[in-house]
Amino acid sequence: MQILARCPTCDAGLPVLGTDGAAAIRCGRCGREIPLRISDDVRGDRAVDVCPVCQGAHFYGRKDFDPKIGLTVVVIGAAISAAFYWFGRDLFAYGVLAGAALIDLVVYGRLKELTVCYRCHSEFRGAYRRSAPAFDLHTADVLEQEYERRIGRR
Repeated sequence: MQILARCPTCDAGLPVLGTDGAAAIRCGRCGREIPLRISDDVRGDRAVDVCPVCQGAHFYGRKDFDPKIGLTVVVIGAAISAAFYWFGRDLFAYGVLAGAALIDLVVYGRLKELTVCYRCHSEFRGAYRRSAPAFDLHTADVLEQEYERRIGRR
């Protein structure tokens, strides 16, 4: 299993292999030592049961895609469409929007799933069975605030 642990101080992504069994990792950006407690299920790529960074047991599943790239594609498609619409080429404008939506649908369908920790936002990739539910805003609000108070961010 591949784990992208998030540094509690600076939010840097720190790649860790679940099979490494590292007791701690050091952040390359801020130098903070981050203790890890990797469970047997995570080490064996069977399931994500406990987060090695924050010891939380609440996770959600999402597609393995950077949302910033997706938003950039949508904004570019909308800008091109607006330019065609401005010059009175409505059919081309709607065609560009439909094409952007089709590209988005094809890319979304081909992406793999990953599991994310609600508290520390560590990401888990691997061949394990996916059991995490979809994102829930209320759960995220409650758990993120609790974690940030615990690490001293709030």
